[in-house]
Amino acid sequence: MKRIVFASTVALLLTCTGLWAHHSYSTFYLMDHRVTLKGRVSKVSFLNPHVMLTIETKNSGTWQAEWTNVDSLARQGVRQETVQTGDFLEIEGSPARDPDSRVVSALTEIRRPADAWRWVRPDSRTIE
Repeated sequence: MKRIVFASTVALLLTCTGLWAHHSYSTFYLMDHRVTLKGRVSKVSFLNPHVMLTIETKNSGTWQAEWTNVDSLARQGVRQETVQTGDFLEIEGSPARDPDSRVVSALTEIRRPADAWRWVRPDSRTIE
C-alpha cells in the first residue's frame, strides 16, 4: 500500500511540475515588454499544445509566434483556415528572453489588415 501511495504522489508531483513549468511564461518571455511583428505567414502549424505561426518580416527576419491552443481558438471562432500561408499579419506579444530564438508568445492581438480581421486574447490576465 505504501508503494502505491508513494508512486501516486510522485506521479502527481511530476505532472504538476510539468504543467507549472510549461505555463510559467515569465521564465522564458519578457512579459513586461511588447513587440509587434509585421510580416507574411510562411507556415501555420494548427496543432496542440500551441498553434505556431512562422512569420517572415521585412526587417528582422523569420519569427515564430506561439499562439494559444486549438480548443481555445475554436471557442473563439478561429479555425485552421482562418489564417493561411501568405497572409500579411500584425502580431503583438511578448518576446523571448533569448533574443536569438526569435520567438514571440503570450500573444495579445493579431490583425490582418487586408480584410480587417482581428483576434484579441479574451482575458489579458490569462495565458493558456
